[in-house]
Amino acid sequence: MELLKIAYNINLYFIPIMIIFGIIGNILNIFIFTRPALHRSCSIYFLAGSFNGLIILIFGTLNDWFSQIFPVLNPIGTSLSYCRFLSYFIYVIYNLAPYFTACITIDRFLSSCPDANLRRLSSRPQTAYIVIPIIILMTSIAYIHMPIRYTIIWSICQPEPGFYANFFPFFTTGYYFFAIILIIIFGLGTSYNIRSRRRRIQPLVNTNAIVERRRARGDAQLLIILFVHVVCYAALALPFHITLMIAAIKPTLAVNIIFLFAQQITFVTLNLSQSISFYVFTLTAKMYRKELINLIRRVKDHYWH
Repeated sequence: MELLKIAYNINLYFIPIMIIFGIIGNILNIFIFTRPALHRSCSIYFLAGSFNGLIILIFGTLNDWFSQIFPVLNPIGTSLSYCRFLSYFIYVIYNLAPYFTACITIDRFLSSCPDANLRRLSSRPQTAYIVIPIIILMTSIAYIHMPIRYTIIWSICQPEPGFYANFFPFFTTGYYFFAIILIIIFGLGTSYNIRSRRRRIQPLVNTNAIVERRRARGDAQLLIILFVHVVCYAALALPFHITLMIAAIKPTLAVNIIFLFAQQITFVTLNLSQSISFYVFTLTAKMYRKELINLIRRVKDHYWH
């Protein structure tokens, strides 16, 4: 019981701080990724991820915090329609996050390809405006069974007992891991393309070369941002999905205090993955810091002069 008390205190005190800093960070991400210096298709995927992170923190993390701290005020355990809608909405937005990251990885793979036609796909921001709605639609359809098969048992909103209760953890973990596999495959492909390009590169001296070098430096900074984002997201989000699969394989762990504590902590880290991107990008990418400083200067000039 001591472990559950620790988990409760983490939820009580740490989660609100994480939500506040996460909301501020995602809003700043949105401003920075709309800057002309970062106007590439992969920036639009980062932008979509920041919007999604904002929605997760407000409608997912904050709602979960309220339900644990003030359970009487939350209708999810009494209203079946609310239970089904909220559960569906929460799972959709949480599972959009790895697919936006996969889109960024695929975009960087295309931008590093030797084939000019493939590189052109990456250089067109319009591509991202087509892909993002497709990803949202695909994930919404993938989870469409939830409003039908979720129910309330003992005031807990959960999958229907029987086959669906066993199927659902495997389904959602599989859906998540498919995005992770895409990230790994195209991440390795990007690394290979970059190494190959460095071996082929020739010295350039004309004006176009200067423009290309500037763009290449920007692309390199975006690759750093992508790498850090992938590492942080995998480290923070992966443990939660692993606990889901373990619970599905061994349902008796649902009453094990140590396992419940571990699951609570991994849920905190899952939400933390949507809160820290701005701060990690600021620490690791020079171009991102430069755009942040420019943003602060513009705000200062606008309001204090």
